[in-house]
Amino acid sequence: MTKEELGKQIETLRKECGVSTYELEQKGIHPSLPSTIEKGQKGYSIDSLIKYLKAINEDIHLSVGKKEKKKI
Repeated sequence: MTKEELGKQIETLRKECGVSTYELEQKGIHPSLPSTIEKGQKGYSIDSLIKYLKAINEDIHLSVGKKEKKKI
């Protein structure tokens, strides 16, 4: 799997869960990080990726009424 394919899967997960990039920014995610990860670009660390995925997961658990919860 390439970084681009992984990025697309992460973007799909975020959108399916109804998490906006604005919501991620409110959780301390740098505004450019979602785009960088989702496009499979260079320039982010594993720590940044983990922080990004945790922020998505946290939003999923907070949005009980939105959609069926998906655990990362």
